Amino acid sequence: MGPSRTRAMSSVDYALWRAAGHGNLVIPLLMVFSAELSRDAVRENLQTRLALYHQFTHRIERRWWLRAHWVPDPAFSIDKHLDELRFPAGSGAEELKTWMSGEVCKPLANDRPLWKATLVHGIDGRSALVMRVHHSLADGMSLMGLISHMTDITQGAPLMEPARVSQREALSIGVLLRRAPRVLADALQMVFMRKDRSTKLKGQLGRDKSLAWSDALSLAATREIAHRHSATVNDVMLAVIAGALHWYLRARDEAAVAGPLRAAIPMNIRPRGDSSILGNQFGLVGLELPIHLTDPLQRLRAVRDAMTALKGGLQGQLALALVRCAGLLPLHLQQLVLGIFLRRCTAVITNVIGPAEARTVAGVRIDELIGFVPQTMMVGVGVSILSYNDTVRIGFLVDNKLMPDCAAAAALIRDSFEQLRCAVSWSGRACPLSEPARVKARA
Repeated sequence: MGPSRTRAMSSVDYALWRAAGHGNLVIPLLMVFSAELSRDAVRENLQTRLALYHQFTHRIERRWWLRAHWVPDPAFSIDKHLDELRFPAGSGAEELKTWMSGEVCKPLANDRPLWKATLVHGIDGRSALVMRVHHSLADGMSLMGLISHMTDITQGAPLMEPARVSQREALSIGVLLRRAPRVLADALQMVFMRKDRSTKLKGQLGRDKSLAWSDALSLAATREIAHRHSATVNDVMLAVIAGALHWYLRARDEAAVAGPLRAAIPMNIRPRGDSSILGNQFGLVGLELPIHLTDPLQRLRAVRDAMTALKGGLQGQLALALVRCAGLLPLHLQQLVLGIFLRRCTAVITNVIGPAEARTVAGVRIDELIGFVPQTMMVGVGVSILSYNDTVRIGFLVDNKLMPDCAAAAALIRDSFEQLRCAVSWSGRACPLSEPARVKARA
């Protein structure tokens, strides 16, 4: 069991807990195993590993005005948080997606720790573990540290060091004074950011959500593309997503994809080595995603240059400071502050680095590890990038009114990736994969 003492909740975690009134803010995680896994094995794993973290054994209690605490749940039991179900014979990934789409935005019970796990059997003869964790407990980076703690390295596989994110400069008084012009410029850009252009992906949100995920992409091939263009894996994946959204909007008869789409990109601010500590330490930056460009190499260069500029600034650190301040304000003021940035974006796109080697639970290998962006009432399109065991997958969790067929967008990820690989291989010559076949079929 986790330490049974009351702990103060950080202002960032508190802000995200209160923001759940604006939407679900629950992070779905999916692990698909290579074979069936017993409930007893999963229960034992959660009992001995997950319950060591106080966020998973404590409920949130508001004790003072504008403050909340993690309070031990005296009735805590793993059995209250673990469900089990079996799909009919012949079920597979499509049935899993349909079921998860109906589950992702169901509210979590407030009288207990804010997480839920469901062990699903009958996924092409295999089991899947679906976890829903409230964002106030952890961000994507710390959840991957949690996954590493919950799982074991596959027998015989060497321990591999996962890729590291760039170290961020802390927003100290010294930094504020030394980089005052850049701080002011970034702050003004955030406050006076224009409203994003109108597309079918932006508008009034509904209640129904759906999710889908792409085929596994080669992480080695992604790194090769990145190396050849002085870019990062994140740059390559953002360019691939831009291509998929370009063709998706074309297939939906969007009259003209005339300009970029603004995406909020979470940027990890936590110090290196703190990934095992739960909680939230991220800021948001606004990326002009070049969905209007038809050339895949132009898209990659545009993303690379834009992300390089954002990393050199302090927008992410300012955004984290803004959320910290928002958590100390009355709820209606918090909503106004957080809306300054998010309401001017069309999508949220995250990149999380998962375990570099194959992992197991109770000796059963995890074949697929996929995370999703939690839904809010401000942004209806969430896209996640998650690497695991030499592969990368893109997950979509979207509002059905804005993207009624996110499975089509997920399917276009592979086409966009191959188009970029082709353009790189042909070294600027006309690539024969100029337009995905599925888009031509819909035209």
